[in-house]
Parts: sequence; structure tokens; C-alpha cells
Amino acid sequence: LRFPGENGSSGINAEYGGIQRLLQAEQRANAKVAEAKKKKQKRLKEAKEEAKKEIQAFKNKMDFDFQEKMAKSQGYGEDYSAQIDKQSEADSKKLDASLAANEDKVVAWLIDLVSDIKPEVHQNYATVGFA
Repeated sequence: LRFPGENGSSGINAEYGGIQRLLQAEQRANAKVAEAKKKKQKRLKEAKEEAKKEIQAFKNKMDFDFQEKMAKSQGYGEDYSAQIDKQSEADSKKLDASLAANEDKVVAWLIDLVSDIKPEVHQNYATVGFA
């Protein structure tokens, strides 16, 4: 055992030096951890920015594709509408021609039906026994 004041100062200095080295090592470790955190934050920020750019590029591409499809479908729709209009016009002309050709016959037929009255007893009236 050594008591204070007895040539034991070299042991205290050795312990103090070891503690100093441990503190210095801890400071270096903390500095490395802090640097690693900064690098990680920087990488995360860069990754976010790159992801935003990729998302915007994807949105632009999808929007362009959508606009292109809409333009094609609307163009087709206009052609289709014009085709339907032509077909309707042709059908209307056929009906007008048929009306002009058969109007007199139809009117005469309707007049004959209305003016040619044949009195008959209705079948329900006949089955009840009144006739």
C-alpha cells in the first residue's frame, strides 16, 4: 500500500494520463459520430431531391401520355360523330323519299279504315248472354 506523499505520484499521473486518453478517445468518437450523422443527413437530403426529380419526371411523362391519348380519342370522336351525322342524314333522306312515295297510299288506307265502319257485337258482350 502506498500513502499519499510517498513516492506514489507516478501512479496518480499514470491514472490521470489514462483518463485523459479515454476522454480524448471519447471526443474523437463523438466527432466521428457527429460527422457520420451529417453525412447521413446529406445523403437523405440528396435522395429526397432525386426522388422528387424522378416523381416529377414520371408525372410529366404520364401527363404527356394522357394528353396524347385524349387528343387521339377526341380526334377519333370527332370523326365518329361526323360519320354518325352522315349516316343519320342518309337515313333521314331515305325516310323522306319513302314518305313522298307512299304518303298518298297511307292516307287513302287510313281514310278507308276510319270511314268503313262495320257494326259488330263485341265478343265479351256476346258471352254474357245479352245478345
